[in-house]
Amino acid sequence: MSILHPLLAFLASLTQPELARQVVFLREENRILRSRLPKRIIATPTERSRLAKLGRELGAKLKEIISIVSYDTFRRWVRAAESAHVTHNRPPQRTGRPRTATDIRELVVLLARDNRWGYTRILGELRKLGITHISRQTVKAILNEHQIAPAPDRPTGSWAEFISIHAGTLWQCDFLTKPIWTPKGLVNLYVLVFIHIGTRRLWLSPATRQPDAAWVSEQAECFLAHSRSEHLPATIMLRDNDVK
Repeated sequence: MSILHPLLAFLASLTQPELARQVVFLREENRILRSRLPKRIIATPTERSRLAKLGRELGAKLKEIISIVSYDTFRRWVRAAESAHVTHNRPPQRTGRPRTATDIRELVVLLARDNRWGYTRILGELRKLGITHISRQTVKAILNEHQIAPAPDRPTGSWAEFISIHAGTLWQCDFLTKPIWTPKGLVNLYVLVFIHIGTRRLWLSPATRQPDAAWVSEQAECFLAHSRSEHLPATIMLRDNDVK
């Protein structure tokens, strides 16, 4: 724009006939310059914006002097600039899917940091917990947001290090089975056992012949009450994939 100021001042000082002669000269000079340039000149967004601002005041008269692009292309530049101005002044609108709930996001991060699981494994564990409205891509996006690398690139750590770090809040549970003779013959009794890794303390449930879902839920509630009363929180629970 600093180059244009002297030129504009010079043109403003001319009489009408002189101004017309200057325009004819500038148009001819422009044609010569354009003949030395490539057939197509691609303007940058900043250049398009400047030309649109200067040229739209001329209206249809611009057809007689514009040469860098066609007049129709220039009109598209003007419409795009006007549309961008309206868009920038419009209140932002939320688009796309709703953000995943905070507790689920925290669970995804916890599973990734406490294990060397990849996106698919984490998604599978969420499915086991009944969380089915989340996709593998969402798991990936959550981990990327927290700057957690994919499983192959994640820092390694031994199982012993994991146990040492989490021993204070780590429990493991399993069924203990004991066959006994009864008047009706040999039957299996089941006991649900919880062991605190840090202190090696045990909690044992009453024995049962039918460890169904209702019985296991009842024992889990009793165990949690016990862990709280003993100030041994059960933050992490290890179990196998036994069908029981």
